Amino acid sequence: MCEHQSNRRKRDEVQHGSYHQYYEFRPQDSRPEHLKKCLLGCRTRLNIPPTGTIHLLDVGCNRGLLSNSVLAVVREIFGDRSVRLLGVDIDEELVLDARKEFEGIEFVQADISAIAAGRVENDPIGDYLSRNQIDRFDMVFCFSVLMYPHLNHGDEGLRSVLDYICSKTKVLVLELQSWDKYRDNVRRLKRDCGEQFPLYEKLEWRGNQGKLEQNIYEYVEKLGFERKSEEFDKNEYKRNIVIYSS
Repeated sequence: MCEHQSNRRKRDEVQHGSYHQYYEFRPQDSRPEHLKKCLLGCRTRLNIPPTGTIHLLDVGCNRGLLSNSVLAVVREIFGDRSVRLLGVDIDEELVLDARKEFEGIEFVQADISAIAAGRVENDPIGDYLSRNQIDRFDMVFCFSVLMYPHLNHGDEGLRSVLDYICSKTKVLVLELQSWDKYRDNVRRLKRDCGEQFPLYEKLEWRGNQGKLEQNIYEYVEKLGFERKSEEFDKNEYKRNIVIYSS
């Protein structure tokens, strides 16, 4: 890899979360077990039809390892139901790796912020919904991904993504990153790439001790979603999983 490609990848890692060694850094991922515990506790209170295929969307799927585990958990929880998953990621190379490793899952390159803002001609998420003759997914998963549209596109950009996602799902599963992680990313972008997130200082949704997360939770609730389950036992990255249903 040439120096230019290396610098670009480093910037993409920090700016968009496109970590090509993500699962090497996180070989012991407890999120599938946390998700299973949450779903077991609330599955009867979720707005998921009792019959038919269950459609899942994983936003920020990376190389697909967690997507594959999520698919297995949902299949286990819902028994004999048919379950399909669409994984989307902004990084085309990661999507290609995911397709090679998990041929039974559909993965596509997509920028969720651009789709939410209506800035794309081809919308692979909308295409999936049309092909399957559905207007919404049964469940959308956002694992440690919403920080990136927030840092890159500001509060309005994050609200736009939340508006879009909530309009396309019956159940929303969130794992949010803390304000400390935001600040770490800002420092890394400046240190490693000599760049800044231009909207960072203008963010109103900010703060430690759960203040940032509470802003996001309250906004989701204003969109008509109700919290059904929360895994209070935080994972190895001190993040918990929260499940909302319309």
